[in-house]
Amino acid sequence: MIRRFRISQADMEQALAADDARVQKRAEQSIHVMQLAGRTYDEQRGRCDWELVARDMGMSLIGCLRLFDPSVSTVPVRSLPNITDWLAEDISTLKSAVSEKFGVVTADEWRLIGVYMNIEQPDCFMAHNICTFSRMTPDMYKAITRHKNDGLKWKDIFELYPIPNSVHVLRDAYHRFKKRDDSKPKTLPMKWSDADTRLLKELVQTYDKPGNRHELLTRAQAAFPNRSQKSILDKSRQIISKPQVITNDAMDRVNKLVDAYGKDWARIGQEIDVSPRRAQRIWTLHQERQKVTLTWTENELDILRKCIHDGVGMAEASRRIGTKTQFGCYFKEQSLKRAMANNTLQKSKTPWNADDVARVLHLVSTYKRGEIDWTAIGKDIGRTVSSCKTKHGELQRNRINSMDNHSQAVSHEVQKQYEQQQSVDWAKIAQQLNLSERECLEANQFNDGKIRWIYHPDEFSWDMANRMTTFIKDNYPKPLPVNYTAVSNYMWIGMSDCVKMASLLRGEMVWTAESLAKVVELRKQGMMYKDIARQLSPALSTKRVSSAYCNHINPQAYTPLSDEEKQQIKEMIDTHAAQMPFSELWALVVQNMPRVDQNALRSIVNSYSTTLPVYKERLRYAKHGLGSLGNHIF
Repeated sequence: MIRRFRISQADMEQALAADDARVQKRAEQSIHVMQLAGRTYDEQRGRCDWELVARDMGMSLIGCLRLFDPSVSTVPVRSLPNITDWLAEDISTLKSAVSEKFGVVTADEWRLIGVYMNIEQPDCFMAHNICTFSRMTPDMYKAITRHKNDGLKWKDIFELYPIPNSVHVLRDAYHRFKKRDDSKPKTLPMKWSDADTRLLKELVQTYDKPGNRHELLTRAQAAFPNRSQKSILDKSRQIISKPQVITNDAMDRVNKLVDAYGKDWARIGQEIDVSPRRAQRIWTLHQERQKVTLTWTENELDILRKCIHDGVGMAEASRRIGTKTQFGCYFKEQSLKRAMANNTLQKSKTPWNADDVARVLHLVSTYKRGEIDWTAIGKDIGRTVSSCKTKHGELQRNRINSMDNHSQAVSHEVQKQYEQQQSVDWAKIAQQLNLSERECLEANQFNDGKIRWIYHPDEFSWDMANRMTTFIKDNYPKPLPVNYTAVSNYMWIGMSDCVKMASLLRGEMVWTAESLAKVVELRKQGMMYKDIARQLSPALSTKRVSSAYCNHINPQAYTPLSDEEKQQIKEMIDTHAAQMPFSELWALVVQNMPRVDQNALRSIVNSYSTTLPVYKERLRYAKHGLGSLGNHIF
């Protein structure tokens, strides 16, 4: 059997060479498809013209989509997670693509649909399901119900009402509509009024006997003939099981009666209409609450920790502490155990002193917004994560409320000064309102008369730029976020202009089609990259301008190789590969084909040369370290 399927070394090498050639051809086609897709990309529509790509490649549309690799493409993929983000044109294109180009869609074809739409695959799947969701009308629901009563099966009903997708979609739509059907009258249960509840409560107190409620039910049905037996039983159970809450008013009243009659619980119970035992319980609870404090001191925590260590129950711990209830001790015990498990020291919740407040504000300021590690902050301060979060939120709310309270007064003073002298003395306003200058700058909402600040290379002033950057560094050092309201008031320039100018001073640049067109135009005029950078921004680097220019120009200047040029390159390589090292072979091909782009030429030479048997053999010798032969060839 082994001998029957054995193939020769030559046949194996031939098969491997054919497989390598097939893989190489597919890689070249993939590169060509991605280049054509990049050229046909429409920014307004947000997707590529795949019909034009398929026509230029001479392949099917699905074949081109399979060759496209979004991970290495320069075409930006759109993300539309909400159906409201979709345009009507995108939805119609998606529906027509699914129905006309793909038919029955599999999981892999949903990936191709995402490539075709240039939208993430889950977003396409979501939008298609929502847009093709079958809608059941009342008339259709009645007709289908009639057919079901006549004994028709769902597949037969589907032939009469072919809702898109499948018979399962029709069945699901029918059952969803059935749940929402409001045609059947619904009987709402009768609510128990306060008078009926009081009457039933009196009947329960008089006739309720544990294990035998027949008399109670008989009396209640006679008193409420319009109510069902179940309704009466449910309400009776609710009255019986409802706990009697001891209110603060009841405790105060019992305390006054004890002062008047002493501990005569029978008389006190008669006065407040409760049993003597319950009257005593109310007074005991009142005495316990009188000595209970809400906050925990360090001494109380030490006693509780000792009780936990010795295995003492929380009832005994409450007695030893004297100012905490059993339940309070239990909850604090759980809190201490969680703190020990998290390797944090549980402090008293009582005071947040000034050092702890300053520490939590400093630690939070060292993180970026949305990346705060509250666990690390809690361990550093010695408090729980919840405590640190709560305190920081309280400080932030107090700061915002303080600014809101001062905003009107500050804005009024700024407006008065500006109308009098066309300028603002922030130090004077801060002194008048007993605030800091920074608080006044952040609170002001008066913006009349602010000037524009638009970058122009001939009119740009580094004095103003340095003034703004110095103010930001002094008042908002990293990682504190910059309050551009304060920057705008300090510079007396519109806030949007301050934000944009600060971005330019940091050397940031968003390359739009307009800015790239300006770079291309200035390059055509012979301007150098450093001068172009100066035209766009005061702090833009020359390297970023040159990189943006090259990335924009090279894809447009690329011309694909023709079949004749590819054949010429292969013949040249086949002729000289056996006698010439690769470095000299590359130079020979470049010399004989000066018109072809060198990047494209290097790609085709590299890919084809590595499939030649002579280079494979040399590579094998080089890998096994067989002397200078490998060094000579490569």
